[in-house]
Amino acid sequence: MTVIFFCPNILRDYHRNLFYIDGLIQNGYNPILLDATKFYNYTSTATDKFMASRTVKCGTIKDFTAFKAKLPKEPVLFVVFDIHLKKVGPVLDILFRKQDKILSYFTKRFANADEKKSSLDRFIKKIIVKTDDFLPLHFFKFWYRKRYSKNIPDYYLCSTKYLLPIKTYLTVKKQNRFVVHADDINKILELTTKPQNHKKIGVFLDQGMPFANRTHPNLYKKPVPPGYLDEYYLKVCDKLEQFKNELGLDEIVIALHPDAVKFESELKGKFKNYRTVLGETAKLVQNATVVFTHGSTALSFAVYFAKPVVIFTDHFIRNYNKRLKASTYFFIENIGMNEVDLDKNTLLSRKNINIDKTKYLDYKTKYLKDNDIQENSYYYAIRHIKNDLERE
Repeated sequence: MTVIFFCPNILRDYHRNLFYIDGLIQNGYNPILLDATKFYNYTSTATDKFMASRTVKCGTIKDFTAFKAKLPKEPVLFVVFDIHLKKVGPVLDILFRKQDKILSYFTKRFANADEKKSSLDRFIKKIIVKTDDFLPLHFFKFWYRKRYSKNIPDYYLCSTKYLLPIKTYLTVKKQNRFVVHADDINKILELTTKPQNHKKIGVFLDQGMPFANRTHPNLYKKPVPPGYLDEYYLKVCDKLEQFKNELGLDEIVIALHPDAVKFESELKGKFKNYRTVLGETAKLVQNATVVFTHGSTALSFAVYFAKPVVIFTDHFIRNYNKRLKASTYFFIENIGMNEVDLDKNTLLSRKNINIDKTKYLDYKTKYLKDNDIQENSYYYAIRHIKNDLERE
C-alpha cells in the first residue's frame, strides 16, 4: 500500500523516524514524503539522503498533477496534519481519487491551548462522549463538510482520549479513531539503551530563541530586538555555568533545536565550550539529572522520565509575544516547574529543584500517553487501515 505523508510547512530529517519510514518499507509499504513546502512558501530542512530518495517535491499545480498521474490504481492513504487539512484542501482536490483515504493526525500539542477551554466546552464534550457510546455520531459529518471542508478524514490519529476533539466524534467512525500516544513517545520507544546514571548531567533544551521569528514566522512576526542574539547566549551560558557549580554537575549538554541547521553558522561559538548534540534529545533527557529550557514541547521527555526542570525566562520571553509567554509559563504555573529569571542574579539550591509527581502524572495521561500501546503510533494506525482496505 502506498502511504503519502503530506508535508506543506516543514520536512525535517527526524520525520524519517517519527513516521517510521524504514519500518513501513520493511513491512511491505511504499511510503512517500510529499514535500510541498515550496508551494506554501516554506523551506524543507531535510538533508538525509535516504529521506531524499523517498521524497517527491511539488512546487506548482503542474507538479501535483504529474504526481497524481503516477499513483497506483489501488487505494492510496494520504496522511495529513489535522490543522493543515483545510489549508491543503485545494491541492487534495487535485490529488484525491474516489478510492483513496485520508488519515488526519494530531499527535503533538501545546498543552496550554487545551487548558484555556471553557467549562461549557468541557461540558459539551462530556455529553458527546457519553452519547458516542450508543449513537453513530459520525453521521453528522455532512454539517462539518458544509461548514469547514469537504476533505473530512476517513481516519483520525490522536495522542490521548483527553485530546480527541469534538469534531472527530461527529465526523469519524468510532472504529476509525486511533488513540495511541504523542509523537515524543514514539522517540522514547526507540531508545534501546538503559539510562546511564554514573554522571550528573544537566541538559539544556535549546529553542533557538533569538531566531523565533525566522523558525516560526507565522507565530512570531515581530523582529527580535537588536543585540538580543549575543545577549541571550551570554546570559544562558553564564546561568548554566552557575548551575553546574551550584548543583555539582559533571557536565551540561546542549540539545539543539531541530531547526538549528537553519542558522548553524550564526550559532558557532555561541554555546562556548558546551557540547552540542542534534537529534538525540530523548536520550539526553533520559540520562539527565536536571533539565533547563523555556517552554519547549520537548519538555514531554522530562515529564515522562520524571526529571526536575528549571525554566529560564527573561524580558524577551515575558514581553515579545503573548503566545511565547503563555507556552512558557504554562509549565511553571500548571506543572510546578521551577522558574529562574536570566536577567537576575538568582539560583535555585539542590533542595529546591524537585518535581510535583501528581501534576507530572496528570500531564502525562492527558497529553502524552494513556494506554499500553508500545509501537510507533503512525504504523499502528496505518496497519489497521490496510487491514480495513483489504477487507473491502
